[in-house]
Amino acid sequence: MKPLNQPERRTRLWQFSLLYLLALLVPLVASYYLFSNSSIADENARLKKELDRTHEEQERLVTRFDTLTQHLRRIDAVDLQMMAESNPNVRSVLLLKNQDYGNAIAARLSELRNDTVQMQIPAHRLVARNILRDFDFYRSTRNTVDVLRQDVARSGEGARGSERLASELASAKQEASSAKQQVVTLQAALAAASARGGGGGGGGGGAPAAATPSNSSKIQIALLRDQVAFAEADCLRQRALDHKSRSKERKQLLEQSRTAFIQILQAPATDDLKQSIEQTLAPINVELGREPRFFGLIK
Repeated sequence: MKPLNQPERRTRLWQFSLLYLLALLVPLVASYYLFSNSSIADENARLKKELDRTHEEQERLVTRFDTLTQHLRRIDAVDLQMMAESNPNVRSVLLLKNQDYGNAIAARLSELRNDTVQMQIPAHRLVARNILRDFDFYRSTRNTVDVLRQDVARSGEGARGSERLASELASAKQEASSAKQQVVTLQAALAAASARGGGGGGGGGGAPAAATPSNSSKIQIALLRDQVAFAEADCLRQRALDHKSRSKERKQLLEQSRTAFIQILQAPATDDLKQSIEQTLAPINVELGREPRFFGLIK
């Protein structure tokens, strides 16, 4: 059975459908105009670009840090070798290696500073600045260690130099004692030669005059006298070497030795003796600041 108000119901249905479509069209149109702009796409692109930049800066920092870590490990290995090495030549080579590694670290830190200026992520800049500050502190500490190591090396060289001076002093004392024995021997030989030359003609019968010594005896006596004087002057020189350099006692003994050598040079017995004296006087003149004149004479 059909309703009697069917046309009215159909009219009301169309009115409701039209009103429903209008009500639904309003939010759809608003949503379209609201979300149809490019803000979301731009935001996604910006976030993707920032993420790529973050990954790039992180990879760059990791590469720099790995390089610095490798240099630090090499320096530690060289330090361990230097602690176990006693040869000074090998230690100098190892020290040069450490200096090269230190220069490489300085170059990498300079590159890291340049990268820090270009970084746009605040956290990455903070990490890089902290690393730079720590490495600057490390480099200053390392320089202090190198200076202390050089001081220790110089102290060791000074100790070895003191031992060498002590050995040279002992040898100089031995030479001085041998020179004294030589003086005693030469004096005895001179006395014996004088006895042979002066008393050879005196027999019985009371000769009125002693026999005149020969020229060879005179030359031998003069040579022995010069040798005795040379040995005494050389003893003074050896005694001077026992004192410290530039000391007053050393200078006085060298002056006395120089004066004794000059007296022999006034009339040397042989040319060989003259050359020996001049060679011995050369270092004495240098230490005393004197310059020789011609013919071996001194100012």
